[in-house]
Amino acid sequence: MISSYLRWLVALVALTEPFVAASRHNAEKEARPNIVMIMTDDQDLKLGSLDFMPLLRKHITEQGTTYRKHYCTVAICCPSRVNLLTGQAAHNTNVTHVYAPYGGYDKFITQGYNKNYLPVWLQEGGYDTYYVGKFLNGHSVDNWNDPLPAGWNGTEFLVDPNTYNYMNATFQRNQEPPRDFPGQYCGDLVEERALGFLDDAAAESRPFFLGVAPIGPHAFSIGGETGGAPGGDNSPIPAKRHEHLFPSITVPRGYNFNPDVPRKAEFSGLGQDIGKAE
Repeated sequence: MISSYLRWLVALVALTEPFVAASRHNAEKEARPNIVMIMTDDQDLKLGSLDFMPLLRKHITEQGTTYRKHYCTVAICCPSRVNLLTGQAAHNTNVTHVYAPYGGYDKFITQGYNKNYLPVWLQEGGYDTYYVGKFLNGHSVDNWNDPLPAGWNGTEFLVDPNTYNYMNATFQRNQEPPRDFPGQYCGDLVEERALGFLDDAAAESRPFFLGVAPIGPHAFSIGGETGGAPGGDNSPIPAKRHEHLFPSITVPRGYNFNPDVPRKAEFSGLGQDIGKAE
């Protein structure tokens, strides 16, 4: 795992090298940076999760830039991801829900974004593009090629119904049919495939974009976003080598954590237990 981590570190540090080389040698053509985008799922900076990720803080946070006034415009999965991939807010994309008819992969397609989003633009600009992990809700074993997501040189998509299954992930590689990986930890599989694409990209002469989207720490589920978990426990599952590390750590209990007094605002379709303490 150390060697894998170092490869990630080298890749991220190397993002600045094209600029250094261009300045040093007065390159005739402006160099373009390689881009590695890592997107976790349901991880909240405000809840102190980075306190337990010292290597990330040391090598990325402390040597990088934190956008303290950047806000997610919609705090729900699929609309937020489409925001990121298109540069538009949800009221402009009209992808406003997790699944059809108001959201999900099918809505993304019918809105026409498969021909007009980030990887398509990057390829038009001369980039090679790769993606590993979760793409959009509703991207499944039934519609993975109807149509294929456009704009990618190489892909390893997690697809429903096992997108959130930590120990039996289903991957769909490039134009190949989906394949299950029972008994293998999903996070490790995402890492392995991302490093493979990183090697592929580095072997080419063109700049590259690599998107990496593991599912952690999203809740465990079989059947996609609206699925359930055996026994009713949908807690995210750590790798075996990590499950003993933080036995006494709990989510910070702020003033708004499980309030005793129900809030006045209600949302149609949500259960009555929301906001009630256990």
